[in-house]
Amino acid sequence: MIIGIPKEIKNRERRVALTPQGTEILTRAGHEVRIEAGAGLGSGFADTDYLAAGALSVNTTSAWDAELVVKVKEPLPVEYAYFHPGLCLFTYLHLAAVAELVPSLLQQQVRAIGYETVQMDNGSLPLLAPMSQIAGRVAVQMGAYLLQSENGTPFSGKGKLMGGSDGVPPARVLILGGGHAGRNAAQVAAGMGAEVCVLDTSAACIASLNRKLTGHFSAEVFSAEALRDKLQDCDLLIGATLIAGEHAAHLLNAELLATMRGGVFVDIAIDQGGISQTSRPTSYAEPVYVEAGVLHCCLPNLPACVPLSATRALTHATLPFVQMLADEGIEAALRGPQETHAALRRGVNTWDGRIVHAGVAHALNQACTTLTEMMKT
Repeated sequence: MIIGIPKEIKNRERRVALTPQGTEILTRAGHEVRIEAGAGLGSGFADTDYLAAGALSVNTTSAWDAELVVKVKEPLPVEYAYFHPGLCLFTYLHLAAVAELVPSLLQQQVRAIGYETVQMDNGSLPLLAPMSQIAGRVAVQMGAYLLQSENGTPFSGKGKLMGGSDGVPPARVLILGGGHAGRNAAQVAAGMGAEVCVLDTSAACIASLNRKLTGHFSAEVFSAEALRDKLQDCDLLIGATLIAGEHAAHLLNAELLATMRGGVFVDIAIDQGGISQTSRPTSYAEPVYVEAGVLHCCLPNLPACVPLSATRALTHATLPFVQMLADEGIEAALRGPQETHAALRRGVNTWDGRIVHAGVAHALNQACTTLTEMMKT
């Protein structure tokens, strides 16, 4: 199979879909891997590394002229022209937050599989997990930096140290959502000496967090009352909720956020639309803005600032699925009997002009056709 790896063009996106080591596994299996020149440079991989792995270094058009295109982030409007019928696009899509991409996927009959919606039988999201882990950790690092009065932005933080000091209380961190992103954010924040609270709706998640995390830490049941109470003393707020494929639930508004005036809000869930009515996507060129007296950081590609780590983690997770698609063929891989085949089926967002993921269809208020029905034709 011909596999294309275009260069990521989102603002300061330095990740690449596959490492040279992952590429070599595919080329040794007989597949032709076309990687756009310079695609790996931001992650520390030269074109010569990919050539040594058996890949071809090509231009943008050639990278997209493939049966399977593997990316990191959703295509931007300038890339829509490369879509063609029968193309299988495998990447983070987050269509609930980028509805403008959907018409082009449908019109060009792109078979789009979202990393974030590939789902195992137990409900876990194996291709979202590694970036969620990294995003959770980076969010706290970013938040701690933004709390400083000198933080490299036009907006001054309140000047508070995460871990406090002798006789000085630590920062208070509130995390909404105790999944992969929230759990990792809590670990880093607690490790920095902050006072950490996670709010979640799952009793099992709360019990697990309380067993495993130590220090000034607590996990509690989410409620509107608990949220309002915790916000009053919050210095750093992390949004880390998730419903696969769906738009993130709006848990916050300007009135609520104003109660933590002077604080910092890092919304990891912005790639699914954000958890606050005040959330809007930012970029690494302009990462923050102030609303309701709170410094907002809403980067949809938060892990892009650690591309070497993120690219390795992403390849480790996605490569088995890329291999399956390439070795078995797109349709055969989606018809297979194993749990990984079923997980891949659940990840399909669009197929030959139709939306086939219920969560995405609901988020976009559009009709949904089942993949099974589409593949009968």
